Amino acid sequence: MITKVFERIYSIPIRLPHNPLRNLNCYFIRGWGRHGKNLLIDTGFNMPECREDLRKGLSELNADLTKTDLFLTHLHADHTGLAAELEAAGAHILMGETDFAMLRKYKYDGPWRKCFPEYLGLGASEQEMELMMASTPARKYISSPFHAELVQNGDSLFYGGYHLTCVAAPGHTPGHICLYDAADRLMFLGDHVLFDITPNVTVWPEVKDSLGDYLNSLRKMEAYDVEIPLPAHRTTNGISMGTRVNELLVHHERRLGESYALLCRQPRQTCYQIAAQMTWKIRADDWSQFPPGQKIFALGETKSHLDHLVCSGKARCERSPDGNWRYSAVQRDAWDR
Repeated sequence: MITKVFERIYSIPIRLPHNPLRNLNCYFIRGWGRHGKNLLIDTGFNMPECREDLRKGLSELNADLTKTDLFLTHLHADHTGLAAELEAAGAHILMGETDFAMLRKYKYDGPWRKCFPEYLGLGASEQEMELMMASTPARKYISSPFHAELVQNGDSLFYGGYHLTCVAAPGHTPGHICLYDAADRLMFLGDHVLFDITPNVTVWPEVKDSLGDYLNSLRKMEAYDVEIPLPAHRTTNGISMGTRVNELLVHHERRLGESYALLCRQPRQTCYQIAAQMTWKIRADDWSQFPPGQKIFALGETKSHLDHLVCSGKARCERSPDGNWRYSAVQRDAWDR
C-alpha cells in the first residue's frame, strides 16, 4: 500500500520474496510545477514480483516515466535491478560515480573467482563457494546494463520543492549515497542506516577496510539534523536517527570484541572458521544449516570485521601454504606499546 510520508513524498512497498529484508521502500517525489520532474529512489530486484509492485505503485501515482528521474543509492541488486527497464521506458538515471564504476567493472556474470576476488582464500571449499555464489542476489537479480548521470558528494538535486544534497556514506558499498534535505530535516538513507536490522557490511575489491569506512560514515551522520529518517527497508519503529546511529556503533564494537576474543582463543584461523563461531540472529541451528545465500553475507561481514582488526593493529593476517588467509590476534600488551 502506497504511503504518503511527507508533502509530495510517497513510499512504494516492493516485495523481496524469499529474502530476510522482506521489502524495499521505494520512494517517489512528485514534481512541482508544470516543468518539474519526479524523482524515484531505487527499484527492487530484477524479478517479476518487484516489477509488478513498482508498476502498480507508479500507476497509482500517475507517474510519467519520461518525466521521472531515477536515483540509485547504491549498486546492490535490490536497489538497481529494474534500472535498465525504467531507462528503456524513459527514465533518466542518476547514480554515484564510485558505485556505478564498480557495477560496470564487475558484471557478476562470469566465474565467481573473477567476479568476487575478495572471497578468495577465506577458507570455504570450492564446492561450497559455488553453491553460495549461485544463491547470491547479486548474480540472480541484477539489472541489464544502463546509463547514468554521475553524482558525487555535495552535489545538489532539486525535485518537488526539495533541495537534496548528496551525502557520501561509504561502507555498505564503496559509493553509497544518501540524500539530505536540510530545510525539512529529512534524509533518504538507502541502506546506510536501518532501524530494526543492521546493514550488512562486507568486503569489496580494492577496499582495505570497509567496516572502518562504514563506522566513519556513521559518525559523519552526527553533523546532520535528521528529524525524518527514510530507510530503504522496513520502518524506523519510532527510533530517532541519533539513537540508531549510536546503536549501530555499539553493535559493531561488540562484534569486533567477539571476533578478537575468538582470535585470542585460537590463532591462525580462517575467516570461514571464525564466521562459524560468531553469534548470528538467523533461523538456523548452527553454521552448517545456514542457507547458502545468507552464509555468503555472514562470511563477508566476518571478513570486514577481521580486516578492521588488522587495520587497527589488533590482529595480523598471513597467507598459509594452502592458499587461505589466516588471522591471529596481536597480543594486547604488544599493541598497547
